[in-house]
Amino acid sequence: MTLLVLYLLASLDGAFCGCRTSMGRQPLIYKTRYYVIGVLRGALASQIASWLSLLVLLAAVSVSPDRTLLRNDLEAAAARMLMVFLPYAALVVLNLVLRLVPSTDLRSATSVVFLGPLTFLRPFVMIAGVLFGIWHAQLRATILLGLFVLALMLSLEFALNLYIGRLQERQIRLLT
Repeated sequence: MTLLVLYLLASLDGAFCGCRTSMGRQPLIYKTRYYVIGVLRGALASQIASWLSLLVLLAAVSVSPDRTLLRNDLEAAAARMLMVFLPYAALVVLNLVLRLVPSTDLRSATSVVFLGPLTFLRPFVMIAGVLFGIWHAQLRATILLGLFVLALMLSLEFALNLYIGRLQERQIRLLT
């Protein structure tokens, strides 16, 4: 169950990364479709990272001499990670829900006071969450899997930025 929650959080994070990488890159006035595509692109990228992580996890379990110990160690590490990731995700979602209130002042305040700093803190929260999760891990495989997933998730927004930048360059070349 804990791994499922981590997967859902990774999917949500990917969707947010997709949205963030699309912001400010489109000169159109009506950008809803553009942002929805960005969110879907980020969600798809997080699925690729999640499935790759699952394949590496299954490979680690298949070669492990003590599968039960590895499973228990992974579950304990994942539970510790959730202690960091869930409060952060709750803050982000709460601030996005506040943006549904039809007040320009409230929307601006949530962007400046909360969403901006939370976006800035994302990589640090991810690093802290994974390190907290693997800190008391008993097996080297748990530590390596945690670091592998961390590297994938940290590279997600970077890769999306590269892709969107190239896409934008191609669109500009078509206009000139």
